Amino acid sequence: MRRRFVLVPVAIVVFLLAWSPENKTMGSRQTRYGIGTADTVRDSVVFYDADIKARQKNYKKELLGKWNMISMRRQQKAGLEILNNVSIEFKIDMSFSGKAPCNSISGIYTLKGTSIKFSNIMLNSKMACANPDLEQAFLQLLEGTVSAYSVSDTKLLLRDGSSNIIFELEREN
Repeated sequence: MRRRFVLVPVAIVVFLLAWSPENKTMGSRQTRYGIGTADTVRDSVVFYDADIKARQKNYKKELLGKWNMISMRRQQKAGLEILNNVSIEFKIDMSFSGKAPCNSISGIYTLKGTSIKFSNIMLNSKMACANPDLEQAFLQLLEGTVSAYSVSDTKLLLRDGSSNIIFELEREN
């Protein structure tokens, strides 16, 4: 009886040592998931310690200059509103100026990749406006809704967060 009590703990210790993580010669179960032979089992997960810096391309050079507004759309399914004598000029110092439907405006723009944000928009003149609702909607859309852009040599599209076109502009020659 005493012999059994001695053999059982010894058998348990031997069993635990045989299945310990330090054992390099595991059975075929581990080699199926590991890399190498049963004598050189290694972990199949490899970790790399590296700093990866991603830079988004911005199109500031393509934006610079004066753009004339062609149309404005207040909502996705709303009709186009044609804008006359409305423009924006993007400057290299991240400021912009332009002409709203009634008054001249200026402010700051920020780019990050193809995201754009207009802020600190100021009215530089206080002219009476035949359609103050149009100017108010223009300023609200520019500062509060526009969040992305796409640009080509002659066209600039200012979009909202769902990629709906809010403003369509054409480069001034």
